Amino acid sequence: MILIAGGHADPNLTVLVRRLVQRGVKFCDARASPASKPDVTIDLLSRHFYLNDVAIAPAGCFIRHDVFLQNAVDPLEAETTALNWYQTIRGWTVSQPGIRLFNRHSNLRENSKIQNLLLASDLGLSVPPTVVSTQLLHSEKGPMIRKPVAGGDYTVLLEREMEKNKASFPYFLQPRLNRPELRVYLIGPQLTGFWLEAADLDYRRTHDVTIKQAELPAEIGEGMLRLCERLDLDFAAADFMPDKDGILRFLEINTQPMFAAFDQVADGRLCDAIINYLTE
Repeated sequence: MILIAGGHADPNLTVLVRRLVQRGVKFCDARASPASKPDVTIDLLSRHFYLNDVAIAPAGCFIRHDVFLQNAVDPLEAETTALNWYQTIRGWTVSQPGIRLFNRHSNLRENSKIQNLLLASDLGLSVPPTVVSTQLLHSEKGPMIRKPVAGGDYTVLLEREMEKNKASFPYFLQPRLNRPELRVYLIGPQLTGFWLEAADLDYRRTHDVTIKQAELPAEIGEGMLRLCERLDLDFAAADFMPDKDGILRFLEINTQPMFAAFDQVADGRLCDAIINYLTE
């Protein structure tokens, strides 16, 4: 039996639950919404986990931090609620060696984009020339982009910020790269690649993107495996974009990636890989 936890409005959990039902795999649903929250009790003395007053002993768990709750309630309430739900379920499952889950050994490590860029470079992946700065530095070699170091905002062309001399916090400054973008998923031992084609600089603004499955270049797959091994990850997605010479440059790695749209393109194979890993 698999424990599914996170937000009820999360489309990624929706497609995973649908696949569990299609395959007849038993699961417990601990997804929460503003209108319906499961009752959870953890007795740390007896080490029993109760879901809706029933003691359960899942063999595996898949949990996602609920980033969709902010669409339904006050942002501060959403942040507090989602964090406490995530820390409760994650804290329990990671403490139980018999429960199978992803990224078990990376739970105390920050996912630093700066560290990951440097580590990826050390491990043989190509990274774009990058500066982190509060100053809006420009280059004569071509257009530049700006994106926040810790996320939380869109990627924008630096030329649009020319009237500003200084940002309110540090940003990544990098050359603008080309498309199609390559997204690589690691799920357990399995690597799966997708090409993303979009007209927008940051397709998250409009969600106007075309996704196709990709055959992974050997050097990208090998580099991805080396990076995830060093980061103790068995579930992640990394993004690459080609420069003007066609060299795929590593951008970042996400330890809780969205996968619903990519799973649809792959006819459910991403969900299958998740389920197979958690039920081994």
